[in-house]
Amino acid sequence: GMLNDLISTGIFNQDTSFITIVAQARRAYPDNPQFRVLAAPDSGISEPADLAGVDIAISENSIIHYITQRILEDAGLSAADLSYRAEPNIPVRFQLLLEGQLQVATLPDPLAQAAIDAGAILVADDTALVETEYSQSVLSFRTDVVVDEPEAVQGFVTAWMQAAEDINADPEAYRDLWQENTNVPDSVRDTYVLPPFPTYAITGEMAWDDTIQWLLNEDIVDGAASYAESVDATFVDAIRPAETAMALPGDPAAGEVVYNNNGCIGCHALDDTAGVGPGLAGIGVTAATRVEGQSAEEYLRQTMLEPNAYVVENYQPIMPPYDSLSDDDLNNLIAYLLTFE
Repeated sequence: GMLNDLISTGIFNQDTSFITIVAQARRAYPDNPQFRVLAAPDSGISEPADLAGVDIAISENSIIHYITQRILEDAGLSAADLSYRAEPNIPVRFQLLLEGQLQVATLPDPLAQAAIDAGAILVADDTALVETEYSQSVLSFRTDVVVDEPEAVQGFVTAWMQAAEDINADPEAYRDLWQENTNVPDSVRDTYVLPPFPTYAITGEMAWDDTIQWLLNEDIVDGAASYAESVDATFVDAIRPAETAMALPGDPAAGEVVYNNNGCIGCHALDDTAGVGPGLAGIGVTAATRVEGQSAEEYLRQTMLEPNAYVVENYQPIMPPYDSLSDDDLNNLIAYLLTFE
């Protein structure tokens, strides 16, 4: 088994399902980025628009390469606007950025935070990708191990989730252990805010498909194993606490207001009556069965943002995306829909 990411998994699985993802290990959170695009202290660069045509130091064909592109596309740049310079050694990349020999570089935390403390300019980071969960690392095992030794895999996943819960409950209690076992820059050893770890989470199909599409577009792979062949949620599902499975992302009452204010009732009845779209009766349960590996919440979120990603049989792909909703409104609307059991 190993800790890796979706890019390396896609490369491993370009011909067959060689490794299988069994859980999320890390991901970006609103206050806890994993990767940051930084400019040199005296570069004069301060915002994404300044990066068009400027070489960005990265590790090519890597998670950093992929996430850098997705961050900056989210900020309004196109793939054609972006130029890269290969600098695979991350500590060297850090040093060259601070010396001004690189104008821009993408660095992982906590090294990115150390660079900011030393004068580097934050241009953008992967907190912009929180909703999509494109920026994540994963726990994976060889597929033959998953098939032949499921008890061992289950034991590891169970222990990992317990450790994640313990750290999340009291991060400072584990700072010394973190310092002893990682290469943490001295400047942030005592001040860096330890990030939360996802618990009982699995890679969603949207994140997997986007990663594979990027690998194909970049001609890094010619093909890849499918989501169902590469991700196995059974180990997480087997130990997910009931309260975690039932937790709502927002306020259902507020979500009902969003539902009515946006005219959703015109297409979706509150019972099982078919209209322009399917009725809502039971959607809180059936949503979890629509796309393999996706929770009900993940499915509903994708449906709001990318309505044509999955279209219920016998209905037309005419629902508009609701990407103009605020995060709060979207979470509240999903919470409301989850109450239809």
